[in-house]
Amino acid sequence: MTKAWIGLAVALATMAIAGAAHASTEPLVSRQQALAIARPTWGQSAAGQYLAGQLAQHERDYAIAADYLEGALSWNPNDLDLRQRVFLLMLAEGRIDDALPHAYPLYRNDPTEMLPVIAQAVAAMRDDDFGRALEYFGALDSAGFAGLVRTLGQAWAAVGQGDLAAARAVIGFSDEQPLWLTMLKIHTALIEDVAGTDAAADAYAAIVEADTSRSVRPLALLENFKARQGNATTPRLVRNAKDGLAEAFFSIAAALNQGKRSLSALIYAQLGLALRDDSGLLRLLIAEVMAGQDRYEDAAAMYATVDDDPATRYAAQLARARNLARAERPDQAIDVLRALTTAQPTRADASSLLGDVLRGESRFEEAVAAYDEAAARLGDITASNWRLLYSRGIALERSGQWEKAESDLLAALALEKDQAYVLNYLGYSWIDRGENLEKAEEMVRRASKLRPEDGFIADSLGWVFYRTGRYAEAVAELERAIMLEPVDPVINEHLGDAYWQVGRRVEARFQWQRALTLDPDKDLVPGLEEKLRCGLERCAVARHAE
Repeated sequence: MTKAWIGLAVALATMAIAGAAHASTEPLVSRQQALAIARPTWGQSAAGQYLAGQLAQHERDYAIAADYLEGALSWNPNDLDLRQRVFLLMLAEGRIDDALPHAYPLYRNDPTEMLPVIAQAVAAMRDDDFGRALEYFGALDSAGFAGLVRTLGQAWAAVGQGDLAAARAVIGFSDEQPLWLTMLKIHTALIEDVAGTDAAADAYAAIVEADTSRSVRPLALLENFKARQGNATTPRLVRNAKDGLAEAFFSIAAALNQGKRSLSALIYAQLGLALRDDSGLLRLLIAEVMAGQDRYEDAAAMYATVDDDPATRYAAQLARARNLARAERPDQAIDVLRALTTAQPTRADASSLLGDVLRGESRFEEAVAAYDEAAARLGDITASNWRLLYSRGIALERSGQWEKAESDLLAALALEKDQAYVLNYLGYSWIDRGENLEKAEEMVRRASKLRPEDGFIADSLGWVFYRTGRYAEAVAELERAIMLEPVDPVINEHLGDAYWQVGRRVEARFQWQRALTLDPDKDLVPGLEEKLRCGLERCAVARHAE
């Protein structure tokens, strides 16, 4: 199917959905609902199912996309590219059993493909067929990322067989593997722990030595081990071979998500969940990946399943609130966060996030109160908490408390001197107030060097030039800012002001008019309208006369 045909058909499909929605006086249905409604009609042809699947995948409705594309595959079972898409989408939705029939044809076509092999290995581990899992993992390449999965998979499969010596042999590591060193040491410790050997204590101690980043998870594993010494009631974080491999997939998925590889992250997290369905950590990660894909409803449903896990319930509620805010349901987010702050009176993160949500709703005085509560709960403000001071500084400035705001911003900068956003906000504030112009310019220039592709920082630098009468330089920098952030009303207004000062009056009025179309804050509207009526100089005269 050609790209041109696909494009045309997708357009027609979209029109069909829109037509179905408008045929009723009821509120418009979601794209997902429309796709489901259209299923009987589109299911009558391969092209219809393919195009519906295309559209659903574009909208990240992976469950619907997988079903439609599998239907299209039934018309052309030799289309390996289509089969691979179906396979990956099913894995991403956690439908391991549905994905498995597609694994072998894909492997037979290309034995170097990792995921068909890994999926079959996971299914074998899940079914306690550790010998078969060992064989599958052994088919993976021994180098690179595949080598890491092969090593961890074979080690835990050997543990499942009760062969500790084989597990130890396969998971050997050296300083020549710096990327995987910490993870291999973690799983060495976990294997010794699951086996109940005396070597576990030393192996756990080696984790902290290897993990110079002081990651939360390795420390949690170590603390869990210590808590269990002489205390049989403390539950194990990793109980058996399947839990061990699920832990490995959690780490892999988390790393992939940090690397912005959301689909791969989702797949590995779902593979982990297939091995350990009761893992709150994996469910939380899956929800976070979904939220990062703007799948807010799917994320909300997954967050709701984490409430059953006491170890991750607080984190899940915190993430749920963040998800609600992203989904433009701030009132619900605020309710969740207020409940959390009450339930956990010593934790600061819920109060801090509450401040962020309130600030996003322009409820600045309430935001300040929430940030104050977070600061009180923290006690000593350290370098890792600079963002709290920065956020409170913004809320203070927006609520008209400049002296306190300035103090917070300076304190944040003292903790982290090269935070571009702090440099920019403080520098811009000084510029706008006509204070400390030389120092402000220095700060904004530093921020620009740190983040040269940030349009808002470019705007600040352009505004420095404007406020110091360097209008030609202002135009050049503000034009660059517009290229980076074309739909920001403030930047458009600033560029209009600069155009006016260099005599480009038609372009100035165009930018002011454009700023009005970009949903500016209501306090900006009167000024923009005045500029459109009389420009800058005459407006200034009129205001002076009044």
